[in-house]
Amino acid sequence: MSTNVEGEDGGHVPSTSTSNPQSPARTRRRARKRNGPPQLQFLTATDPSQFKDESVKRSVRSQAMIQYRYQESEQKHKTKDAHAPRSTRKDEKAPVKQDRLTPVLLNDNARVYQSAQDAFLTQWLEEPQEPVYGTTSEAWWSANPNASNLARERSFTSTSGWGVGGLSLVPYATPPVPMQSSGYGNRVIRYEDTDAHDEELLRIIVATVKSSQRMGNGMDPFVVIPQFKCPELNAVRLVRNCNRAFSSKSTLEKWLPVMLSDPHILLSSTLMATTWLDMHAGVCGESKRTVLLKQEAISYINERLRDSRAMEDSTLAVIIHVLAGEMWSCNEKTLRIHEEGVARLIAHRGGMSQLGGYGVVAQVAAAVTSHCDLICEATPLPIFYQWEPPNFAVDEMVAVPESPLYCPRGEFVTARQDRGCSEITHELLCDMRDLTDLFIAHNAAFDTVLDVETYPHDAQHGPSLVEYEARLAEFRAKLASLPSAHVLGLPTTHDWVYESCRIAAIIYASAVIMRVPLSAAADPGRNIIMRDIASLTGSFAGEEVFAPRLTETLYEVIEHTNIGDLWNNMSGVFYWVNTVGAAAARTSVNIDFYERPTCANDAYATWVRRCLIMFATRAMILILFEHPLPLIMAEKKLLKVQELLGSGSSRRLIS
Repeated sequence: MSTNVEGEDGGHVPSTSTSNPQSPARTRRRARKRNGPPQLQFLTATDPSQFKDESVKRSVRSQAMIQYRYQESEQKHKTKDAHAPRSTRKDEKAPVKQDRLTPVLLNDNARVYQSAQDAFLTQWLEEPQEPVYGTTSEAWWSANPNASNLARERSFTSTSGWGVGGLSLVPYATPPVPMQSSGYGNRVIRYEDTDAHDEELLRIIVATVKSSQRMGNGMDPFVVIPQFKCPELNAVRLVRNCNRAFSSKSTLEKWLPVMLSDPHILLSSTLMATTWLDMHAGVCGESKRTVLLKQEAISYINERLRDSRAMEDSTLAVIIHVLAGEMWSCNEKTLRIHEEGVARLIAHRGGMSQLGGYGVVAQVAAAVTSHCDLICEATPLPIFYQWEPPNFAVDEMVAVPESPLYCPRGEFVTARQDRGCSEITHELLCDMRDLTDLFIAHNAAFDTVLDVETYPHDAQHGPSLVEYEARLAEFRAKLASLPSAHVLGLPTTHDWVYESCRIAAIIYASAVIMRVPLSAAADPGRNIIMRDIASLTGSFAGEEVFAPRLTETLYEVIEHTNIGDLWNNMSGVFYWVNTVGAAAARTSVNIDFYERPTCANDAYATWVRRCLIMFATRAMILILFEHPLPLIMAEKKLLKVQELLGSGSSRRLIS
């Protein structure tokens, strides 16, 4: 077993990351001996919301543990007395019988497990969390004190006349759109960014551990959470953060058995968690914790490739985790190396169909590598674009991740019912869906390597050139006429979900109309729809040269939305918006993490791309385990669009 990170007093040694401030160490109080049953403890509050405070929750959990331990102690005494020889003294009084329910006796192993399980739950829930900023924008501006000049420059150049500017570039902590707890219901993803959801997932983990064969001898659940070799890495804290940000009930149902099968899989999966914490702490590069974790994960791969585990699914899972965790760095050369490693391993196994997990491993490999190609505007490797996901029927009663890339029913049934999808947003999404299908149908005769499935509402035959150009002109004019959410007195005023979709659509549609990569269309000076907006608003000629990239404005608008819950039943749209933004944010200065930006503008552009990548990657992971095939079909469709745009050739930037 590797080095444990627990101190002598039972507390956890905090991470020594130099990039993030550490929570103050909690002093462990000396336990005092209690005689008799625990007394009642009353909680008082002046407002009902105070009962949700962390201190109150901790007090309740502590009292529950005291009660349990008292009952367990009493049960041990009873068991001991039952096995002790009877006294023969005549003057000994018979024990007084009590009118109370007798608890069900547990065998020793079960009692040991139950006690450890409760301790595990308590420590997990009370594990101190790192202080992080409320939003990534707040993290950026707080961690970059010299960014005030950049803010003034952007406030001067980002005019509302362009229909995309006007956001106040000051830190803020709370998105204006409140989050509602729905108890899942008919949700696209069984996920909520809440404490209750976190505790529910923890109980699933404990139940899975309990039912595993290894727990038959009363093994402590803490043993199931393996420890890193590096004592500076806190496994419990990282696993919990990974669980909180990247796991749904479906994630645990499908992927937890795989992770528990090998310590390397579970530990390597926390790479996403540490980069997520880096983002929310305003770390522009990588924290010490992330560097240490990445080094250890790479050592797992090298170790496994040298022994009999080289061809196992577990080795493939570790490489996929490292690939996903590397996306934050924006180092496209490194990403391609990991992707090629995944492809070679699958080829040695005999192809995607030979992978285990009843198709889960193949689906995860396809989704993660396709996502990597999307954000890098790269052509997929042959083993992935040649793989076709199995056919499946869409249940009319099931919520699916609809988007302009995936709309199997012909209408946005799921997204339309979400409270964040206004009528004008719905019309905009329909236009982008129709534009996507029109573009692919018109270019069907081109010799391309990728193929996608068409939907019933797609045209049976490609449109003529005249029809095609007429439709493009229609989409272009309609999009240019849409009002900005910054314009007051309109139904769209301060509708940031609508505004996010509008800006993403400006980038996406302009790329399709001009047939240029998304990264080129994000330049205001090259965006044809931005020119149309300028002519409609009367902006002076050449103003677009000084405007910020559209991806920076898109990021700032997305920050005003509820990122935590992925826009609820618009999660498929959320993925489309952020993936388009992440791909469009590529520039020659932010495709390699190790090339430090030379000016504030380049540093901010790099930060924007990393955040958009993280938003999109998190959405991909959460959707993947709930709706793997719809996600993969959406990815394949966007890859097809990027191929037709010539995005694959943009890799010359990193050659």
